[in-house]
Amino acid sequence: MGNKGQSKGILVLVLAGICALMLLSGFRSAEPAGRSGVQSADASTAAGELQESLALLTTLGGQASAPGAPLRLVLKWQGEYSGEETDEVAVQHLATRLGLDGISSADDDGHRVWRSAAQLSGGTQLSLFWSELGGGRSYCIVTLETADLLGSPELPAAAADAGEAMLQAGIAAEWNASLQAPAKEQGGTQAALLATEQLMAAELPGIQAEESYTDISTSSHSYSVPGLQRTVSSGSHSLALQLAVHKNVNADVNRITLGMPLITIEY
Repeated sequence: MGNKGQSKGILVLVLAGICALMLLSGFRSAEPAGRSGVQSADASTAAGELQESLALLTTLGGQASAPGAPLRLVLKWQGEYSGEETDEVAVQHLATRLGLDGISSADDDGHRVWRSAAQLSGGTQLSLFWSELGGGRSYCIVTLETADLLGSPELPAAAADAGEAMLQAGIAAEWNASLQAPAKEQGGTQAALLATEQLMAAELPGIQAEESYTDISTSSHSYSVPGLQRTVSSGSHSLALQLAVHKNVNADVNRITLGMPLITIEY
């Protein structure tokens, strides 16, 4: 497949994921930038909630992963934009707030998209993706990723700043975070999943598996967790955490992935 075909396929996957997440999160649009609907209190509350969640995710990852293993973290802020500025101007303003430059744009399968990326001082990769949806609406994803969370102390503050930048841009973004590492528990994926749940139970009193997924190489549970405020609705459940154990059959090694409130990267 040529490059054009690949870009079309990637865009289809991105937009499909966007639609699924919007349905899960019950997403609400922000008021346009510059209007009185942008509340700093909301940003402060979200930042505090995010810091607590990242600390908990780091603790859980350390307990569930192989000793000394690096903890890969992917954190995403994403939400819809329908403000008064044109997309081109809004993207530039958001990129400036994020400290990004060198924005590229392209027409992918009828949708105009913009991208920009930079590496922060501690090794965290910061990237911006913006896509037209049509009807005066666009969707924005700001991603922060590090291969080693414990070696990237700048990430929590940078993540909070990114959320504030999106709110200032008129985007009521929601965050999700996924942590991944070689698993402490080996053997079959279902047995490793249950053993990992026991490790997490001390940190998460009342944790309850609500949904499950299993295939030949993966076992996953999604949980309700009393006390965790960041949740998504799925049927009659409010899910706050997802755990997956995936077997790399070539290396015969289990990999864990933890998601708050759900996993949004490949297991």
